[in-house]
Parts: sequence; structure tokens; C-alpha cells
Amino acid sequence: MNNERDDTTWESAMSRDFDARVRDLNEAPLDLTSVKGKAMTIRRNRRMAVAGGVLAAAAVIIPVAAIAAGNGTTVHTEPPVATSDPGPTPTEAVDTGGVEYVQGDTWHRADGTEVTLPHDYDSAVLWDGQLVGTRYDGEVYSTADVVDGQGQVVDSFDTTGAVAVNDADTTLAWVGTDGQVMTRWDGGQVSMGQVDLAAAGETIAWTVGAVTGGPDCHEAVDGCVVYLNSGLGEGSTAYDSHGIQDSPVPGALKFFDADEDGQVTALTEVADDHTCSELVIPGADPAWGPTCDHQVQQISPDGKYVAGLPSYFDGLGPTTISVIDAADGHVTGQFAPEGGFIGSWAWSGDGRLVFDTYDGASWHLMAMQPDGTIDELTDPVKGSADAGSPFTMVAG
Repeated sequence: MNNERDDTTWESAMSRDFDARVRDLNEAPLDLTSVKGKAMTIRRNRRMAVAGGVLAAAAVIIPVAAIAAGNGTTVHTEPPVATSDPGPTPTEAVDTGGVEYVQGDTWHRADGTEVTLPHDYDSAVLWDGQLVGTRYDGEVYSTADVVDGQGQVVDSFDTTGAVAVNDADTTLAWVGTDGQVMTRWDGGQVSMGQVDLAAAGETIAWTVGAVTGGPDCHEAVDGCVVYLNSGLGEGSTAYDSHGIQDSPVPGALKFFDADEDGQVTALTEVADDHTCSELVIPGADPAWGPTCDHQVQQISPDGKYVAGLPSYFDGLGPTTISVIDAADGHVTGQFAPEGGFIGSWAWSGDGRLVFDTYDGASWHLMAMQPDGTIDELTDPVKGSADAGSPFTMVAG
């Protein structure tokens, strides 16, 4: 292998990652305390965490964006369909532990089949039986590919960041590079409104954090709510199908997740040595929240648990990951890699918290039951921390 070429590639990636982190400096306290996305899981940000100390000294971005509310403007109702070429056939089923994940360019499906993907993806969700992978191509924004079970890209669209999907995997949401807050389902799509993407430098003004409702997001049908995160130091907000723009969590700085029962997790305070977050449960007054002991992030499929991260962390990533009881805030399970860190995480359909972790020599893909029982899902992959994990969690 050509070492000079490898060094050039690595330096290019590091430069690209640094640019990406600098343009998100509005979230510098957030990015140093959480991995970006729902599953917020972008490998290039993890690689760039090596330069985390440099980011702390960068300038503060002045908010310059304004929001214009919309009211369900239909964009089109016939999303592109697959081409006639069936593409490669998925391989024979193998045991994946019932978990969906991507390793390199291979999509490991919960049914055990493997699908070869056309690209490596930084983040991925399941939507309507397809994988929607987001990839960064060196520009400010990203490209999302809709990939079918044969590995064929049936549609692509530009997005400001990772996409989100509802609990039923039927409704997709993202912020388009024209500022439209988009939702899509099988048979149609609609804009929930528009945001102003004007920002200093290469800062990304708005990204999607979560979506609930659907599948059809028209006001007269099912309706949806899209939760948006500001990249300009402004409060996060949400749009619904009635064209109403408001935050369900006053003072929310970042939405981590939301579910169909109305539960929402959000970051509410960032300090020099800690963060505080909140799990909002409609109609309830949980005695344990808000909390500054943990970051409460993704909600489990049954709504009974949340993923917990340390209140504050920097460097390569969190050194612990926890399962927290949503009813009382007690930690029911926890994993702490000795001398290592956690890369990215997402809940699987069977209610386990899936994550990748680095131990100083190899990357591991793990799954934790709510009671703390740990399973390793595949063979370890030798590698370095700065090169990034070979695994991408698939949310949904």
C-alpha cells in the first residue's frame, strides 16, 4: 500500500473533518459532549475529535438566521421508483443477532442477509424497508441515498445533515439545502415549512433531530411533528402539520429524540464542566428530571428506557454508556470500556442498545439489554481511533 497516498488521504479527511467541526462551532459545547445526530453518529466527527482541544479556542458564531413558518406545501407525491436492474442478490442469511448495522460497504440486515452498498455512509436509518444512508462528499451539506434491498439507489437528495425517521419507520424527515423542512412517506412528500439557512462561514444553520406522526404528514390526514436543531446558538424548535412552529421543551438547545407517545429528550443547559438534559413525559411529572447527572438521549422502542451518556465528555468520545429507566431515572445497565470510548449508538428493534466501542486496538460492536447484559455481535475489527469505526449504527 502506498503510504504517501494514505497520508494524503488521511490529511485530507482530517482537514475536511476539521472544517465540518468548525462550521458547527455554534454547537462546540454540544459536539464536545455528544456525538452528532440520532443516532448522531457521524464517523468523520469522531475522527476529528482528536483535534477537540483546538476547537475550544475557536470564535463564537453570531446567530443571523430567521425562520419563516410554512403550512404543508406539497412538493410532489410520486417519489422515484427502482430501476429495472435488480442489482446484486443479497447473500445467504447469517446470524446478526437481529440487529441492523453497516460495516464498511455492507448492510447487515436483521433477517441475517447482507447487501452490498454503493457507498460508505456516515449515518443510516431504516425507512419503509429501505436503508437511507447519508454521506458527506466534501461540500458543506450531505447527500442521502435511498437504497433498496438489492443494494440499488432508487433516489438521492441533498440534506443539511443526517435524516430522521419516525418510530414506525414510515415517515422520513430532513432539512433540504433550500431550507425546506421535508417529510416523505410511501407515495408522497410534503414540506412542513421553511428555515433560513443563512449562516456565517460554513456553519449549518438547521438540521433535523426527530420526527413523529405520519405516515402521511398532510394536516388533513395523519399529521407530523418535525423537531429541528439550531446550529446558530439559537433555541431548537419544531414544526407541525398545522404550520405551527414552537418548541415542546422551553429552553431546549438540542433535541435528541421524540416518540409517538409524546416523550421528548432534549439538552437544556451547557456549562464548562457539565450539561443538563430532560425527558418530557406528557401528563406526568417525573421526580428525577431534569438531570445534570447524565445526558438522556435516544428513547427505546417501547418508550420505557433512554440511552444515557456522561453529563460531559470531550476527546474521542464518552467513556460510558447507560440504559436509564424512563419512569424513575435509575440506571439499569451500564458499559464502560477499559481504557477506551464509545463511538456511536442506537436502539435496535428488539429493545437493545447497540453501540460500537474502541479498546485501544480494535473496534467492537456490542448490544446491551436493559438489565445490563452485554453481547458482542460480531468479530472485533483491528484499527485505530483516528481512522474511525468500521461500523455505522442503523436507527429505526
